[in-house]
Amino acid sequence: MRRVLTLAARSSRLLLEAGALRPSAAVVASSRCFVAPSASVLARKQPPKKTISSFSNEDEEDDDEPLDDGLPRDYKLKTLKVGSRRLDTLVNRATGKSSSQVEKLILTGKVRVNEEPVTKKSYNVQKHDEIDVWKEPYVENDALADVHRVEIVDYKLTEAGYDIRVKSWQKMLVENWRGGSS
Repeated sequence: MRRVLTLAARSSRLLLEAGALRPSAAVVASSRCFVAPSASVLARKQPPKKTISSFSNEDEEDDDEPLDDGLPRDYKLKTLKVGSRRLDTLVNRATGKSSSQVEKLILTGKVRVNEEPVTKKSYNVQKHDEIDVWKEPYVENDALADVHRVEIVDYKLTEAGYDIRVKSWQKMLVENWRGGSS
């Protein structure tokens, strides 16, 4: 038992020398050594990413109130970390498709931004853009189509790139702009 106490005292002394504990944080009792970390050890975290600038308009106070935009509420609010605001990068992150698949989707007109088909991969998305990625025509009605919709809520420029907050609908019915084709 004396050997255990000696080892416990030695370990707490090493921790004290390393600066990880306050002197009152090590308690040696009978045959056990209880080492309680100090508040500084518990408070250590990774520093938050520094925001270089924010493009949200802070003068608008009506952003605090939820607006009824008529869209279904079954969306997921996500934050996508991307290197740029390019359409191909955002669609890649939002849908989980590969870069080559995203390139084909954009170049064949299966992606539209704000109700307009876009065939330019380098289009820079803006706040409040609605991006539809065409999946397939709706089985029961060819005039409708299933799409993956992404709406840009806000974005911030950080040291690592952009943090883009989006609302994402996995399956949404819209008018079929592809005309019933695959």
